[in-house]
Amino acid sequence: MGFKDEIKREMRNVMKDVEKEVHKTWKIDYQGHCIEIINEIKEELLIIDGKTVDMNKRKYLISHIVPYSKLSGILELQDGTKHMVSVKLGGYIRFKCTVKIDNETILDDSLKLDFLPWDNKEKIVPFIQKQVQTHNKVVEDYLPDDEYLYDENHPRLAAGLYDNFVDDTPTPFYVKKLLKLFEEQLNQPTTKTRKVTYEKIIFDNIASYGDEFIERFQQAQLDESLVQQEALWLLDHAAHREVVKFSIVVLGCTNCEKYKELLFTLGMHEEFTPYVIFALKNGTMQANNQIWQLAQSVHGWGKIRAVEQLEATTPEIKQWLLTKGCENLIMNEYLAYQCAINGELDIALYEETISKELYDGASIIIQALLNERAPESIEDYPYASDVLSRFVYHARIHCKTLEDFYPLMKISEFLNADKEVWEERYNDQWKQHECTSIQQAIQPLINDPKWPQLAMDALQQDNNFKALEIARFYQVDVTPNLFDMLEKYPTNSELYYAVMDTNNRQHIKDLCEFAVTHLSLSSLSNDEQDCLRLIVQDLHEHEGVGLALIQAALKSDNGSLQYRALSVLEEWSPSITQQSTIQDIVKNIATTTKDKENRQLAKHLLKR
Repeated sequence: MGFKDEIKREMRNVMKDVEKEVHKTWKIDYQGHCIEIINEIKEELLIIDGKTVDMNKRKYLISHIVPYSKLSGILELQDGTKHMVSVKLGGYIRFKCTVKIDNETILDDSLKLDFLPWDNKEKIVPFIQKQVQTHNKVVEDYLPDDEYLYDENHPRLAAGLYDNFVDDTPTPFYVKKLLKLFEEQLNQPTTKTRKVTYEKIIFDNIASYGDEFIERFQQAQLDESLVQQEALWLLDHAAHREVVKFSIVVLGCTNCEKYKELLFTLGMHEEFTPYVIFALKNGTMQANNQIWQLAQSVHGWGKIRAVEQLEATTPEIKQWLLTKGCENLIMNEYLAYQCAINGELDIALYEETISKELYDGASIIIQALLNERAPESIEDYPYASDVLSRFVYHARIHCKTLEDFYPLMKISEFLNADKEVWEERYNDQWKQHECTSIQQAIQPLINDPKWPQLAMDALQQDNNFKALEIARFYQVDVTPNLFDMLEKYPTNSELYYAVMDTNNRQHIKDLCEFAVTHLSLSSLSNDEQDCLRLIVQDLHEHEGVGLALIQAALKSDNGSLQYRALSVLEEWSPSITQQSTIQDIVKNIATTTKDKENRQLAKHLLKR
């Protein structure tokens, strides 16, 4: 997002605060009649007995330069007498509302406009506590301050993910200044000092300055009772997530044993899980058991952080890591290696017999390790051959369904990698006899003819992605099933990949026609961009196919999509680029895009 957009967002957030601060309502009961005055940022209303009798609309915010506005209306009493109601509203430092009936003042109210950053907003801690008290878990992963953090330029992210994108370079002198302000708040806890600290906290993200802050905070040796008092005050008033994170970290720098329950509750929201884990480990006794409970209570980024910090100190924790620890809502690959190592998967599988629960848990871990996207994959795992060998051994007993068979298929694909790949593996940690031994053990299971048949039966009944992959593994033509599934899941990129992988011109033409009618080509979502990319990047050999999709990719704001479309046009005959509609788009890219490679490629196409 550009500087102008950032300024625009900040101004929008300021306006939200101003609107909430000036929104006031007064109600007066006068001889059985209700007089109501409503003040908002752009209008004032006088309502008598439910009927709006006068209104002052402000077209521009600048109209507030006029400090006072007036409203008036007629109040008719039961005896038929009519009386003039006049209202005077306004003020800069103090906001006054004066109401008169005829010449008698019946209300003279004055409010100070403090513009405190925590006022007029839903508080975060009670928001979480209410959910945990009601459901024994957090059921909403959004937070009340989402409206300030996300907008059209900042799509909402899963709870706990935002910190991953924060610049990890602290703002110079920020921590020193923040600590000084907090110390002033401790020594003189007034609304003024608390406001200054609060505003400083929300200026930056603790994810970027946390380590430096903790080090300086511990060196400062502040009064622990005052620190806890003010940290709790901030938690009580926090309407911004950064204040909650700051307060948790501050509590964690003290002996916070008595606040374990509060911390645990906050940790159940995945935005705060890593900060609570720090506080538990740094400021409480026997924190590991609490972290384990927390890991079982969260399922996304919070679970990933909790499992990463969990110590496998007991057989129960090791068993949990192998059966329940890996699976999460983000990506199992993030935790597979950690769970395999800390849970000692190689030792667990060495037993003569294992439970079905362990087989299923090992299956999830192995599948994730075999995925090339895994941060630490099977290639990094030191016990890979032992684990794969023992898993195949136990599959003789436990492999009964397609779900049970799926990891065996993935192991088989791993074993059947190219010769060059295996030469590299032999140079690393594998021995040739290990590979041969696993292949011999797994082959009878792979050769069983029931698996392709079960896969096709499953596809007849339901859109089962694993069944689809197993059928393709056995080279069964599942193209009709792919298009049936596309009707239900038109933005599932795996289906687009499967059709394109056939390299069949007619199938690809059909897929392009489907995409034209089912994707929002003029305003592509992220999922739709992935689908379009998978089509466009493989159109080089299919000249003239999917021209409408090429145009959509060229017109998109996605530089990668543009480049792929331009690359396809480079492979196709010049006559296609010379079509007026294509040429106009390519000219626009050549003259306006900021991407140097795209600009050069576009110019090259125009010269042909």
